[in-house]
Amino acid sequence: MEKKPREQWSGRLGFVLATAGSAVGLGTIMKFPWMTGQNGGAAFLFTYIVIMLIIGIGMLLCDFLIGRNGKANAVESYRKLVGNKFTWMGYLGIFSAMLALSYYAVFGGWMLHYILNSFTTLAHIDPADVGGFFGAFVSDVWGPIIGTLIFLVLTVFIVCGGIRQGIEKASKIMMPALLVILVILIFRAVTLPGAAEGLKYYLKPDLSKITLPVIAAAVGQCFFSLNVGTTGMVNYGSYLSDDEDVFKSTVQIAFTDFGVAFFAGLIIIPSAFAFSIDVGSGPSLLFVTMPSLFAQLPAGGFFCFLFFVLLLFASLTSSVSILEIFVPFMTETFPKQFNRTKASILGGVICLLLGIPVSLSFGIWGDVRILGQDIFSLYDNFICIFAYPLIALCTAIIVGWIWGKKNAIDAVSNHGALGHKKIYDVWFFLVRYVCPILLLVVVITGLVSFFGSF
Repeated sequence: MEKKPREQWSGRLGFVLATAGSAVGLGTIMKFPWMTGQNGGAAFLFTYIVIMLIIGIGMLLCDFLIGRNGKANAVESYRKLVGNKFTWMGYLGIFSAMLALSYYAVFGGWMLHYILNSFTTLAHIDPADVGGFFGAFVSDVWGPIIGTLIFLVLTVFIVCGGIRQGIEKASKIMMPALLVILVILIFRAVTLPGAAEGLKYYLKPDLSKITLPVIAAAVGQCFFSLNVGTTGMVNYGSYLSDDEDVFKSTVQIAFTDFGVAFFAGLIIIPSAFAFSIDVGSGPSLLFVTMPSLFAQLPAGGFFCFLFFVLLLFASLTSSVSILEIFVPFMTETFPKQFNRTKASILGGVICLLLGIPVSLSFGIWGDVRILGQDIFSLYDNFICIFAYPLIALCTAIIVGWIWGKKNAIDAVSNHGALGHKKIYDVWFFLVRYVCPILLLVVVITGLVSFFGSF
C-alpha cells in the first residue's frame, strides 16, 4: 500500500498562528502575570525580554529545525538526526505531554464552569464569596471531572481534523478572537481608578531587583511559555515545507507569544493594583481575585465572560498541540492499528484517566502526598523543572555539538538559499555555548528542588 503523503501547513500564516497558539497557553496568560508580580514587576519583564532574545528564540528554532529535518514524530526525528542515543527524549516528551494535558484539561473544565456562571452567579456574587464559590466547585467530585471530559472532547475533536482542517483552522479562528478580547480587557483595566500605580510597577524597571533567582525564574518562564523542550515544537516543525524561512517564522511566533503575555500583564497587574490585590498570589489570582474584581465593575458579568473565554481559547490552542505530540507517534509507529481519529481518542482517554487524580487532589484527595507533593504539583514540577529543561539541554547539545555548525546553519539558511547571515553565526554560538550552561543550571536546580522534599 502506498504511503500517504505527510500533511504540511498551508503557509506561514497557518504555521505562525497555530504555533503561536500552542505557545499562548496557561503559561502565558495565567502564569506570566503572577510570575511578574512575584519577581519585581518591570525588573522581571525586562529580564524576560533579554532571555527571550538571547536564548528563547534560539532554542525554539532548534526544535523547529529538528522536526523539519525529520519530517516525522519527535521520536523518529531525533533518531533520523543522531541515531538511537537520544530517542528517549521523544518518549520523555510524550509521557510529559500526557501529564501536562491531564491538568490542562482540569483547568479547562474550571474555565467552562466560570463561563457558564458568568452572567448568573458570578454577575451578582458578593466579591468576598468568590473564594467559596471556587472552593466548592473544585472540591466537588463529579462537576470538575465532567468539565475535564468536555474540554478533552473539544481538544480531540480539533486534533481529529488534522493539521489544516483541524489545528490550523481552529487557530485561525481562536487566535484573532483572543487578541480582540485582550484589547477590550486591557482598555477596561488601564482605565480603572488606581491603575496608574500598577502600570508604573509593570513598566518602570528597578534594575536593582534583578537577582539570580529573578534571572532563573525568567529562564524557566520563557522556556515554559514558548514550549521549548516539550517536543511539541519538534512535531509542529515536522509539518514545515523545506523552503519555509524558519528563522523569520520563529521570531514572529516568539514575539506573538510575548505580546500576549505582555497584554495579559496589562490586564491583571493594573487591575490588581486598582483593587489592592496581591499580584503574586498564584493561580488564585485568576479564579478568585479576578472574578472578585469583575463583580465590583459595571457589566462585570460581561467582562468575566470575556476573560474566561480568553483563557479557554488560550488553553485549547495549547492543548491541541500537546495532544499532537502523542498522535503522530501512534499513527507513524503503529500505522495498521491507528489512524488519526483512533490515536486522538486514545490520547484523550489516557489524559482523562490521568486527569481524574489531579481533579480529586483539589478535593477528597487533597491530603494525598507523593514525594511530599500533592498530585497536581507532582505532575507540574516533574515536567516543568525536570523533564522539559532536560530535553532542552539535550537539544542544545545535539544541535550545537553533534549536528554541528555546518549542518545547523545549512538547515536554518535552507542550504544557503536565504544567505549566510551573521545572525545565524550568533544563533549557533548561543546554542552551542550559552544555552547548555544556563540549562544545566536549571536542570540541577530542578533536580534538587524536585527531590528535596523527599
